[in-house]
Amino acid sequence: MKNDSQHTLREMDDIDAADGLRLDRDLPTTAEDIAVLRRLRYGPRLTFADYLECLAALNPPSRDWLRRRPGPGGAPFELIA
Repeated sequence: MKNDSQHTLREMDDIDAADGLRLDRDLPTTAEDIAVLRRLRYGPRLTFADYLECLAALNPPSRDWLRRRPGPGGAPFELIA
């Protein structure tokens, strides 16, 4: 078993991250929060038609915005067959 001085830097990052966030302390939830989460988890799901209706209600992006969007970057590559 390693002592603290023998941990690698990567292991120390993992240890620090695990110690840094405690859900019971840092993300407190109330009984009402839990009830809402359960209702949403086990409640009725959107049908495919409902999903399409929601998408149709969104404003489509403008053509100008789509043209200005950055495309893929980096060096070209070749697929190996």
